[in-house]
Amino acid sequence: MKQYIVLTIIGILLLGITENSNAWDSTASKYYPLTVGNTWSYRHNNFAQFSCFPYTYYNFIVSIDSLVNRPNGKRYYKFSNGVLRRIDSASMNVYTYNGTGECLFDSLLSRKNDTMRICSFNTSFINDTSMVTFQGVPRKTKKNQKYIIGDFHHILMYGIGFYYEIACEGGGYNRTLNGAIINGVQFGAILGLNSGNEIIPENVSLSQNYPNPFNPTTHFGFRVAKFGLVRLSVYDVLGKEIQLLVNEELKPGSYEFEWDAVDYPSGVYYYKLKVETSQGDVFTDTKKMVLIK
Repeated sequence: MKQYIVLTIIGILLLGITENSNAWDSTASKYYPLTVGNTWSYRHNNFAQFSCFPYTYYNFIVSIDSLVNRPNGKRYYKFSNGVLRRIDSASMNVYTYNGTGECLFDSLLSRKNDTMRICSFNTSFINDTSMVTFQGVPRKTKKNQKYIIGDFHHILMYGIGFYYEIACEGGGYNRTLNGAIINGVQFGAILGLNSGNEIIPENVSLSQNYPNPFNPTTHFGFRVAKFGLVRLSVYDVLGKEIQLLVNEELKPGSYEFEWDAVDYPSGVYYYKLKVETSQGDVFTDTKKMVLIK
């Protein structure tokens, strides 16, 4: 009798272990690696009204900064832009918390032609599972297309996560990945705006880039004393704007930007800061930098 009881208990324990090990799919989870500290850098394009052609762009950084609990009893990863998401360990579905409850964002176990109902869209489907080369490495992707007029879809990349998103119906935006830091490993370039707002500056200022000369990346910082529209651009030696780095309203603080000139030839370049406050004040400053390859 004792042997039977022992064997029964062992059998129950093994069954429990088997069920738990099958609940979490470690392969599927790599399509959306949620870990505090993971960071993604995107090129963000805004589309003009009534158009799907980009008219401004800037670099956008988002990272996972914490884990938070919500009234529904679930724990979510909080992104720096306020988005809350979690992966359900049983279904491998990704859910978004929108303030009053959660809705389905994607399914990591989905296959081509699978359909699902996600958030504000009635239906979406996986219409592409092709390979995409990122930083010289071919990676599997899943494209989730929303059923709606216009173009609304996002792409998840294996080992990286959120790779691309577009929301366009007579205006909107898209985002394309520049680089990411996943579990402490960097892929590509982190091009974006980093802010440290511990002390509010007394004046607007633009710092000299460093290093200078540089190859192929350099950093330059600026300070904003009042809330306003900030525009930061790079120009070639002929005065032609070749890249718009920042074009958005920023709160007072100190900011640092990294520019990657890997696609540009050696030479002299200029970067210009323009700040327009709601009080009508306008500040501009331009500095020179040298790229040597």
